[in-house]
Amino acid sequence: MAEIKTVIFDIGDVLLYFDAPKACKRFSKAGKVSFLKLWKHFFTDPTEKAYTRGEITSKAFYRHACKALQFDMPYADFKHYWNDIFWENESILPVILKLKEKYPLYVISNTNDLHYEHIRKKYKVFKHFKRLFPSHKVGARKPEPAVYRRVLEKIKYHPSETLFIDDKIKFVKGARAVGMHSVRYRGTPQLIKDLKKFGIEI
Repeated sequence: MAEIKTVIFDIGDVLLYFDAPKACKRFSKAGKVSFLKLWKHFFTDPTEKAYTRGEITSKAFYRHACKALQFDMPYADFKHYWNDIFWENESILPVILKLKEKYPLYVISNTNDLHYEHIRKKYKVFKHFKRLFPSHKVGARKPEPAVYRRVLEKIKYHPSETLFIDDKIKFVKGARAVGMHSVRYRGTPQLIKDLKKFGIEI
């Protein structure tokens, strides 16, 4: 059995739930742009990938969106629509509190500056983590090997001593590819069962 010394969590659909279509619907109504066009721009465009790697600023991301989508929107409104999509996964908190008694906890998440600053201030769950590693600060995105390796270098643990929890199988596989143990989050009851396989009792 692996000797786990630290546990690392994803944010989206693990610590917090989020509703990306909600943002697109609001942008669509306010900017009179089709939902599909907005979705493609915000979630498949190379600019979004660059933003989550920290290669461009929030203001540059905003200006690019206004130009590409041809709408004139105050930055404050843009920021509100972009950020107002999260809510807590209340079921995960007891697990976090129990794990915290024995393990240093960390976060690796594909996110961006606006989302990160918003959720870090709004949700208290993050106070239980020793350090957060958002993609825009690490300079790489899951499942790129660089994001896992850079975090491992920072926290000073061997990959075999870490357990990574993410809801997306491709990110789970990305962690395993660099030697980390990893489980897919499929709800908190299942997570508790999966943790037992690593000798972790909740």
